[in-house]
Amino acid sequence: MKLAELMKNTGAYVPESKRSLEIGGICSDSRKVRPGDAFVCIRGTKKDGNDFAAEAVARGAAAVVSDAAGYPGAVRVPDARAAESAMWNNFTGNPTKAMKTVAVTGTNGKTTVAYMLRAIFGAAGYLTGTVTTVCSSIGEKIRDLGGGSSVSDAAAAMTTPDPEVFYPLAAKMRDAGVGVFIFEASSHALAQRKLDPVTPDVAVFTNLSEEHLDFHLTMENYFLAKASIADRSGKLIVNGDDPYMIKLAERPGAVVCRTSPPTLGERCDVRSLRVKLLGVRGVEYVLYSDPRVFRVSVPVPGDFTVSNSLMASAAALSLGVSRKAIVRALSGFRGVPGRLYRATPPDCPFTVFIDYAHTPAALASLLRTVRGTARPGAKITVLFGCGGDRDSSKRKKMGAVASSLADFTVVTSDNPRTEDPDLIIKQIMTGIDREKPHAVIRDRKAAIEYCVSSAVPGEVIVLAGKGHEKYEITADGKKPFDEEIIVTQAVRRRQ
Repeated sequence: MKLAELMKNTGAYVPESKRSLEIGGICSDSRKVRPGDAFVCIRGTKKDGNDFAAEAVARGAAAVVSDAAGYPGAVRVPDARAAESAMWNNFTGNPTKAMKTVAVTGTNGKTTVAYMLRAIFGAAGYLTGTVTTVCSSIGEKIRDLGGGSSVSDAAAAMTTPDPEVFYPLAAKMRDAGVGVFIFEASSHALAQRKLDPVTPDVAVFTNLSEEHLDFHLTMENYFLAKASIADRSGKLIVNGDDPYMIKLAERPGAVVCRTSPPTLGERCDVRSLRVKLLGVRGVEYVLYSDPRVFRVSVPVPGDFTVSNSLMASAAALSLGVSRKAIVRALSGFRGVPGRLYRATPPDCPFTVFIDYAHTPAALASLLRTVRGTARPGAKITVLFGCGGDRDSSKRKKMGAVASSLADFTVVTSDNPRTEDPDLIIKQIMTGIDREKPHAVIRDRKAAIEYCVSSAVPGEVIVLAGKGHEKYEITADGKKPFDEEIIVTQAVRRRQ
């Protein structure tokens, strides 16, 4: 591709002498540059790509793109991160434009809503493409992304991949005949302008609670990052029950969903009526969106299932999906891997759930759901830790949530990365009520085995934080760690 074509919509000035330069690829890692590539100088938190421009040229880079006055002869752009996204979008032929596009953003519920949308659009006859925290797929076939993300530890399962992965993947989906492209939009990706070229037909805003403040610093900054995608989206599906997301209600194209009765003067376009929480059998309610009224049944427990399915239904309705397709898809929806996933067989005298909850709000919602679906008087045990090199302000809060909502709390490790696991646990313990039953077991495998070996009949054990992850990250690197396997082996030993 000619350099002039590659640099469209980047704000770059390309000298006449360079406009016809042929570019064979795009790279922001000087170690991976191939002859003929355009090297983009990205400034990160630890390293500055401008410092490696000379190395990239020595490796054969045909052009250097920078937003700093660093390398002589570089193509200057206002924002290198935004330019990189636009370049990849140009290089792959603006792939999302050829598909119906649905973005899902928020703190909690993104993956569940995305999976529900995949099921609904699949039932409506569309071939779907999805990019979620759990996996990326075309239809039901999982795509191995490879590589990794600057804001995620998982190579093939990341919330929003970097541009070098996201846009080629979208192009593969387009070329495979995907009709509806559904993706999770993380606050990091939005703040770093990785999704600037994407103009969603529909954007779903689930909720906002404290997370990633190590990156955004304030809740307002966090909200503004999430809200930025609204400016270029068609329809906005807004959770009207959330005090942050309701701020988007007056935007053009906003559809407000509520699970709680609106008070006088409150905006409400889609409602859930006559809600029934059926314990382990899931939820039922009547969806009202004038003039449409129909009954929805979802075999996934929890009041958050009502909110998630209501927003997914509203998004599908806004794109013309029939009521019948929505009802059929949600009645057969079995949930998301690692989201309230039952790891013990039906005949086990106690139950172990594995869930990805790793924020105070998500942990609270999870434990309330478990309490609501368990037998009256059942003991509720929660095992959790907090990730290292991530927002430390939530650690005390998660300890307080666990103490207040569980009968027994086990504090352990969870991807400590380069931090001292004992220091993380110490910070969690500042929120634990020392008068309530609890234990500290640093080794997560040993902690799980302890919970299983000491479980009493009817007890519900919740392993929170890792969910679908099959690895543990310590200062020594990443190693395999599968909680379902650990639970299965511990149950066998107990039997």
